[in-house]
Amino acid sequence: MTTTFLFPRKMQLPETLKSVLRTLGFIGQPPIASYRQLIDHTAKNAAYVSQVTLYTYIKARAGTQYPKLFTNEDFLTSLRIARWHIFGAAIADMALFAAAQFHRSGTLDHDQSASFAGGIMDEVLTDYEQQDVEPKVFLEMLAEGHRRATFANWADIADGPAAFQASSDAVFYWAPIADELKALDEEIVRNSIHLRWIGVRRDTKALLRQDAILASWTPPHRAR
Repeated sequence: MTTTFLFPRKMQLPETLKSVLRTLGFIGQPPIASYRQLIDHTAKNAAYVSQVTLYTYIKARAGTQYPKLFTNEDFLTSLRIARWHIFGAAIADMALFAAAQFHRSGTLDHDQSASFAGGIMDEVLTDYEQQDVEPKVFLEMLAEGHRRATFANWADIADGPAAFQASSDAVFYWAPIADELKALDEEIVRNSIHLRWIGVRRDTKALLRQDAILASWTPPHRAR
């Protein structure tokens, strides 16, 4: 039995191949020149990093038993739940990291940066009709991302690792692997997702066209 992925269509094989080629430096990426493009960039990269990290870890742990796992309904249910939690954390991590670049440049203040990041999370995570995670739990995932933005230390987040802790925690917590095995794997798993984020962080910084993005962003109205 197979499982169905609900990630953006851009995450199918051709785009994955493009990601590999970009990482190797064979093809370049277009600049991010609008808020909509930043949202798409966030969704694509969060899906790629979260999915590859999760499935690589499971495959490494399962070994030759890996194909058989996909005939187990309980495992598939746990896998789908894990996928969404890791993806949600990765979206928040990327949104906060992007907003921190604007805060560091002085173009957005603290509250504006929080709204900027929150808007990205809302656009991505409310764009899916999913039945794997209870709606209340899914909304709480989104609310946690907003809380992180509200209390963010943008200076720490702008340099990278502080922004990407949640997705690391989510992989370690939600991966459908026995706890006693996770305890042995923690350092390897966290290093794995950290290394995958390095290129994304680098590319995001290089591709952002801040003036153009801000010109296309409509900030929410503040209550008086």
